[in-house]
Amino acid sequence: MSERQLAAFADTHAWRIPFDTTPRHLAGPGDARHVTHGLAAAGWTRRSDPLSPEIVLRSPDHRHRLQFDPQSATSA
Repeated sequence: MSERQLAAFADTHAWRIPFDTTPRHLAGPGDARHVTHGLAAAGWTRRSDPLSPEIVLRSPDHRHRLQFDPQSATSA
C-alpha cells in the first residue's frame, strides 16, 4: 500500500474509528491481536516494550495512536 492510499483510507474511515468504548463490555472480550495484527500489516508500528502487557501502536502518518493497557481500571 502506498502512503497516498493509506492517507485516503484514513481520511475516508476516520469517523468510524472509535477512540474509546465505554462501558468496557461493549467493546467485547476479544483478543487484542485481532486488531494489532491488522494494524501492523497496514504499517502501524509498535511503540511499547514487547515484554510489557501494554500495547502502544502509532499510525504510519503519526496522526493516530492506539493504546491498550489491560492492567488499567478501564482497559482503554
